[in-house]
Amino acid sequence: MAILLLGAIGMLGQAISAEARRRGLTLVAVSRHGPDRVVDLSDPDGLRALLSSLRPELIVNAAAIASIGACERDRHQAYRVNTAAVAILVEYCRTAAARFVQISTDHFFSGDGAAPHGEGAPVTLLNEYARTKHLAEGFALVAPGALVLRTNVTGLRGRQNVPTFAEWALDALTRRKPLRLFDDFFTSTIDTPSFAAAMFDLIDRRAHGIVNLAARTVASKRTFVHALAHALDIRLDWDEPASVLSLVPPRAESLGLDVTKAERLLGYALPDTERVCHNLVSHWKEQCAIPLAS
Repeated sequence: MAILLLGAIGMLGQAISAEARRRGLTLVAVSRHGPDRVVDLSDPDGLRALLSSLRPELIVNAAAIASIGACERDRHQAYRVNTAAVAILVEYCRTAAARFVQISTDHFFSGDGAAPHGEGAPVTLLNEYARTKHLAEGFALVAPGALVLRTNVTGLRGRQNVPTFAEWALDALTRRKPLRLFDDFFTSTIDTPSFAAAMFDLIDRRAHGIVNLAARTVASKRTFVHALAHALDIRLDWDEPASVLSLVPPRAESLGLDVTKAERLLGYALPDTERVCHNLVSHWKEQCAIPLAS
């Protein structure tokens, strides 16, 4: 199967590419700056030309403007990249009978703390990022057999001065930097290698529709970093609590996902918070300890 991966140089794209290689799959990696092919998702003609030349049988869209601030500053660009590009991908999939996987988000839920949300839970859209990603789900589901994966991922990316959440936390923990951690912001964060492996397993099982693919437990950001410290065998006794309500623009804070459907489809349990943190530390030590701060 010829696979086209959009967003290939991002944190999740790197993990998907690595998992594809591990499985011996043929994958063309596409992003704004390489590595295999370059495309600007806000350029409809360029995107259509890429699809016409490659004729992929499976498209995995892991590309998006994920910065909430950037989406608010340029709402038209956020729509072009996060939403309109998905419509073009779906247009191709419908005519070419190709399969489509859309990586979505968990930024749809607010006001109920650590509650896990099923795929049918009502959504609350508090910012442009959430609105464009939710609209993209609707477009994606027009493609026959499309799979939409709601998630919250973290992992290693290795870009100096632009750390991921995991890289930032690992750096702060190992160097005892000051930490102010949200104790009212809840997620089901999963490490990118675990996500990528489960994603390909779901594709193999012909899963379709909206599926939550995340950790099987919900944790606040503060609890998550404490679990990461435990996996590092570090006693975290210097952090301070903080509130996500202080951030502007506003964002949803009750992002926990119920992964019962995914686990039923997969036939195995997804990792809990402790296992996710263990995986992150193991991966970090393998890289290791590439300096995370300049």
